[in-house]
Amino acid sequence: MLLSSGNDKVYVFDNFLKEKECEKYLNSIPDIGFQNNSVPWDLRTIDITNDPIVEKVKNFLNKNLNLKLEINQAQLQNHNINSFCDLHIHDGRGRENTKYNSLIYLNDDFDGGEFKTKEGIKIKPKKGMLTFFRGDKVWHGVERVYLQDRKTIILWWQK
Repeated sequence: MLLSSGNDKVYVFDNFLKEKECEKYLNSIPDIGFQNNSVPWDLRTIDITNDPIVEKVKNFLNKNLNLKLEINQAQLQNHNINSFCDLHIHDGRGRENTKYNSLIYLNDDFDGGEFKTKEGIKIKPKKGMLTFFRGDKVWHGVERVYLQDRKTIILWWQK
């Protein structure tokens, strides 16, 4: 399904990963829980660029969206309780080579944590859901997370 608002476009594929696959990755991400301040990026992410999930996502997106994606980086990510992410694009700060982003949501037992874009797209994550968008053009962020950590696989695709 394609969600569109203004110039923002986000593809959403429900049930991309099955429950058992989500649990495998979910169990690899340590809980952080509530923190008063932001947890540094390197303490809430784990690199999985060489994991087979990257090839699975790449093949699926290339086939379904007629693309030729190549991975820049893939990570397990924890948006712990009380964390959020302001609207941003990947045009610098170490992501200059990123064109597209994908997320796979590994859990949905948290409150808040909605994906949002500057032009009004809002997505309530569902376990197993895959999203895809132009990370270098679509201003995007994450609403504050409440009650449980929000865990994802995030993939940055090269220009």
